[in-house]
Amino acid sequence: MITLHKLIAWTVVAVTLFLGAPGVFAADKVTLKDGTTVEGTITRELNGYVWMKIKVAGIEQERFFQPGEVAKIERDAAETPKAAAVDAKDESAAAPAAPVAGGAKAPKGLVLTLGDQENGDMVGLYMVADVLKRAIPTLEKELGTDGTGILVLRIHSGGGSISEIQPLSDVIHNDFKPRFRVVGWIDTAISAAAMTSHCIEEIYFTSRGNYGACTAFAGSLDRPVEGFQLETILAMMEKISARGGYDYRIMRSMQIQDPLSATITPEGEVRYFSDATSGDIVVNREKDILTFNAVTAERVKFSRGTADTLAELASLMRVPEIEWVGKRVKGVPWPVSESERIQIDFRKKTKEDENRLNEYYEDVQRNLQVAAGLPREERGPFIGKAERALDQIKRMIRNNPNFMDMTFGGKERYEQIIKDIERQITELKK
Repeated sequence: MITLHKLIAWTVVAVTLFLGAPGVFAADKVTLKDGTTVEGTITRELNGYVWMKIKVAGIEQERFFQPGEVAKIERDAAETPKAAAVDAKDESAAAPAAPVAGGAKAPKGLVLTLGDQENGDMVGLYMVADVLKRAIPTLEKELGTDGTGILVLRIHSGGGSISEIQPLSDVIHNDFKPRFRVVGWIDTAISAAAMTSHCIEEIYFTSRGNYGACTAFAGSLDRPVEGFQLETILAMMEKISARGGYDYRIMRSMQIQDPLSATITPEGEVRYFSDATSGDIVVNREKDILTFNAVTAERVKFSRGTADTLAELASLMRVPEIEWVGKRVKGVPWPVSESERIQIDFRKKTKEDENRLNEYYEDVQRNLQVAAGLPREERGPFIGKAERALDQIKRMIRNNPNFMDMTFGGKERYEQIIKDIERQITELKK
């Protein structure tokens, strides 16, 4: 379940732009005021806002530009009115990339886990935007920078802090997607984990996969957020839904008791309705909160298919020949790359710190108290022990800055605690 640490005010985030990757499939060009150009197919324009489809590693992705970013738009002469009139919310998911052609070099791929059962899976504590960003240089080293690399995000999380959803979504959408073909592989993505994953266009489930149950709570499980707070979160997720190319009503039914039905047209397009009767398929009943399993997600084409192994996943992606990066580790069903090791080590260190935080703090206080009761010349060893315990706390925050919010009550409170301890140490040294 989601813990609401603070109200999130939605801010439209300027996207990081796709530059020069192979496979761009149209001649529409948007030139930004900073001189950057982005090529693809313009699918929609409204009051100066522009939606454009591009290709990264053979997969279509949608980019969104604000009026203040755009300097010039150049359209392909062959563009049809129909193409320009498509509503981004009603776009069906892009087709997977074609198989590797004979003789072509197989793309590199790696699995990056977001949460695990052994070390921790809570969004905001173990699934953190900052550590994903740290991995980008290593990801580029392992997958390359030509846009062909396949980044599989294996999601295993039961939820967590809503305050981390936007930062995580920003890293995935603005940093990962322009660089790699990003694939979501859902083992379990509940609440904040599903909301985080919702910006990924290409999603697959494991056979036990589940996704949804995104009701936000304020402080306790008997207090769902209401009013302006709820509307703010709904608005945030409507915009994140557009990033993934999903109908906003899907996530809305995962957040509140909103009925939902769907019809699959003869052309294979999925159309959603905000009731349980208009569509051929009942997706969510009136008093339920929507959660997809592998079967229901695939039925309405939210999932591209179900895979329990890398071989099955590669087959569904239509890229049977993938050079999986990493070393084989006993008990791990995919090679462990350097980028994945960063995630694992981060979670292990976070778990150790979470378990030992009280010990660190008690060591500080106990040794300062002993030192205060001794003559000045005998205080040194105890002051040293207090300083080492304080360093442990500081290292914990450097590894995971989110501890400031989740255990200390915010950055200001944390800094005040550290300042008070350092002041006591200074006084004891006099």
